[in-house]
Amino acid sequence: MSEVYQKLKKILSEKFVSNDLYMRHAYSRNVDPVLQGITEYVVRPKDAKEISEILKVANGENIPVIPRGAGCCEFGGSKPIGDGGIVLDMKRMENIINLDEENLLVTVEAGISWSKLNEYLSQFGLYTGCMGPGSGLTASVGGGISHHSVGGGGCAKYGACTNQLVSLEVVLPTGEIIETGSQANKFSKFPFNRFGNGPDLASLFCGDNGCFGVKTKVTLQVFPRPPYANYKTFLLPRKSVETSAKIFTEIRQKGVDVYDAIYIMDLLVSVGCQYGLFPLWDNLKRKRGVFFYVIEANSEVELEEKTKQLDNILLSNKAEELGPEIADGNFAKWHYCQQGHYLFAHNLWGVVPGFEPLDAECHTPINFYPGILKDLDQWDMEHSEDMKKILDITGLRPITGSGPIILVDGNNVELTCGFTSFASYVNGKNYDIIREINLKLWKSILERVTKHGVQWYMMGAMMSRLMVEIGAYPKEYYDFLKKIKKTLDPKFILSRGKFNF
Repeated sequence: MSEVYQKLKKILSEKFVSNDLYMRHAYSRNVDPVLQGITEYVVRPKDAKEISEILKVANGENIPVIPRGAGCCEFGGSKPIGDGGIVLDMKRMENIINLDEENLLVTVEAGISWSKLNEYLSQFGLYTGCMGPGSGLTASVGGGISHHSVGGGGCAKYGACTNQLVSLEVVLPTGEIIETGSQANKFSKFPFNRFGNGPDLASLFCGDNGCFGVKTKVTLQVFPRPPYANYKTFLLPRKSVETSAKIFTEIRQKGVDVYDAIYIMDLLVSVGCQYGLFPLWDNLKRKRGVFFYVIEANSEVELEEKTKQLDNILLSNKAEELGPEIADGNFAKWHYCQQGHYLFAHNLWGVVPGFEPLDAECHTPINFYPGILKDLDQWDMEHSEDMKKILDITGLRPITGSGPIILVDGNNVELTCGFTSFASYVNGKNYDIIREINLKLWKSILERVTKHGVQWYMMGAMMSRLMVEIGAYPKEYYDFLKKIKKTLDPKFILSRGKFNF
């Protein structure tokens, strides 16, 4: 066994260290089909002290460390860039440390999933507001903070999950352990406020994609779940993209307090019904775009007024209300009452075996996205020759577009832009050409969307490097980012390669 393996085993015990080939390959992937490198070691620490010791070993040996939450990200955020390194699996750290019902705060270990946390909170009539990312059944809280995650429900009302962040415990790349916010005062007995005691250092680790530190404890605001809710689904008229943007805008301009508002574009409805993904819409004569909303209220009067306001907006835009039950096509009820938000973000993934996403997630103003979607159609036509090469091998052409379009903070929506394709291994044979085309097209489509001026929030390995490579960051901004990285992580140990660090 190598000297590094022996050092890691001494910190964690042999049970929680592995250099097994199968284990290393499993931890070098997430849901996108592009393999970028194979890790050398996988470790599963139990607390911040063990992580600190692991990082000290990594610095001494100049070995990169890749933090990994649940590993369900689409953009290479939790896998190695290049061979070697240590993958730091955080899933052992999934304990609830404290629920402060009086101050509406919860402190958890960063490896806990959003679903486990919210299942616990539901016993007290509470929830986290934003329910994390769309993959929140397994996605970790630490991963959500690292990506400014949205998508798991509640985004129109609460915004990204980092909005409710109060305090962090973080292991810095060189092994020091710090706490942020109120806990920067050593006399503070418990976390209660994020802002103060100097600059908001918690923000440094929000959206950092695991580059500036390893989050080990997270304190979040929690909220009483309102006792009343309503949820309705509507079929949109033709030109549903433009109509949906008009509806989103009216909701915001009229100040309606909506928990979720989501548009599912025509293509997704049509293809999804064709492959049996949306059985509740099988009987729709017109497979057009669908719009649904969810609202919460503290009284029946408040709920009735919000429902009336939203229905007026939808119906005045010639939307057709579907029935009240899930069997009637009421997707919104399934989404809210049966936790469908944790299942529905997967779009067309796996519609046939091996069909996987090559995309990324961004925010853009409401009035921008119809133009972006139109340009995605144009991009698809421009790359039809490469698409046909994949069609000839697999029998199915890649599908370009966006997943569900979700209303988030302010006058913005979340777009999941890209295309769905196949991994290079098809019907028992490996096709290098598929991998080459996938990578070329993935970079091409993300560059195209970047030039619309969007804000990428889940950067991962793909977007963080592409932003640098195409010169999207102003030089002064990127130089400043790199100075922060070098100050915190002089050997570029943590998440080496992201942002081309």
